[in-house]
Amino acid sequence: MHILVTSPIPSHPQNHGNRARVTTVCKALQDLGAKIHFVYGGLETLPQKEELAMREAWDHVTVLPHGNAHTRRPPASKHHLIDDWYLDQVTEITQKILGTWRIEYCIANYVWFSKWLEDVPAGIPKYIDTHDVFAERHKRLMADGLPASWYSTSMAEESKGFNRADTVIAIQSEEAGEFAGRTQADVVTLGHFINTDFLPKAQLSKTRPIRVGYMASDNPINQQSLRDLNNALQNRPDMLEKFEFVLAGAICASAAAVDTPAKKLGFVDDAREFYRSMDVIINPNCGGTGLKIKSIEALAFGKALVATKDAMVGIDSRAANHQLADAGAICDHLRTLGSPDQISSYEDQSKQIALSYMAAQNKAMHQLFPKLAGQPVPSIAKA
Repeated sequence: MHILVTSPIPSHPQNHGNRARVTTVCKALQDLGAKIHFVYGGLETLPQKEELAMREAWDHVTVLPHGNAHTRRPPASKHHLIDDWYLDQVTEITQKILGTWRIEYCIANYVWFSKWLEDVPAGIPKYIDTHDVFAERHKRLMADGLPASWYSTSMAEESKGFNRADTVIAIQSEEAGEFAGRTQADVVTLGHFINTDFLPKAQLSKTRPIRVGYMASDNPINQQSLRDLNNALQNRPDMLEKFEFVLAGAICASAAAVDTPAKKLGFVDDAREFYRSMDVIINPNCGGTGLKIKSIEALAFGKALVATKDAMVGIDSRAANHQLADAGAICDHLRTLGSPDQISSYEDQSKQIALSYMAAQNKAMHQLFPKLAGQPVPSIAKA
């Protein structure tokens, strides 16, 4: 069974949450027996190593040359039109694929890269994996004290894109509720896919500080979250005697990391080894939309997680250590971790949440793609 997937961003390496999302959904489909036709839309430059990794991962790969989408950004006071960043070559390529192969499902990553779905023949289910809310995104960022960046559109334009699909996929339930009122398409929730890989429990030692890890990309929200953490630690200098804070990922090279008291590892080749070496994982995320992939990763590795409420949106947990207000509250909560037993209990908590979360995602995947799951196929309401 063949599935056609388009994405404006590459799937490799998984050093950003959106790349991880694209990869894990495609891998989950492959695990169900699908052959993936992956069309990369050329929004970002693509080193040869990354292109080769994509070609090894997917069954058929087409790579468009690096486009000029970023030169078409309007002034910050205005929104993008839905197709401002679209490349017409994507329609040409997808039409050739549809004319050559028997494609059973079509998936467009990002609503603003969905124009090609208008030309998909009737009878083939069409999906948009949204990743995030882009309507009024610039206003949401500015309300959180962050600069408007990347892509933002109006509600009307985003709805125009949604209506190209039979099914709109939200990455978390709050966004699904918002989308449902703005499209004729079905709206479903499919969270992040990641295999649980529970690591051995942390082995604390009286001879060293408790290691507190934060792995993140360098997007504006993560940088602001790190600044908040830096400020919180500056106001609590005694914490650096009991705790060693460790950063990993692209955020280590960001402006926010220049004056951080945390140790900087940079990009790590093996995320599993990073998590294994940490006693506690934090996510001081402030604001933003979408799903915080790094929170899911920590849970999937069975690590003790201390996080803000914003960092846990879309994840079913009401635990106090997952509902903290900000980076300062995270630091204050860390101070209460007085025994190995408490950290161990948080590790058990993470495992239970991860297993429940992944069971829900597997169920949603089977409902979304019944042909792969061997279930009766519902009729498609729209051509």
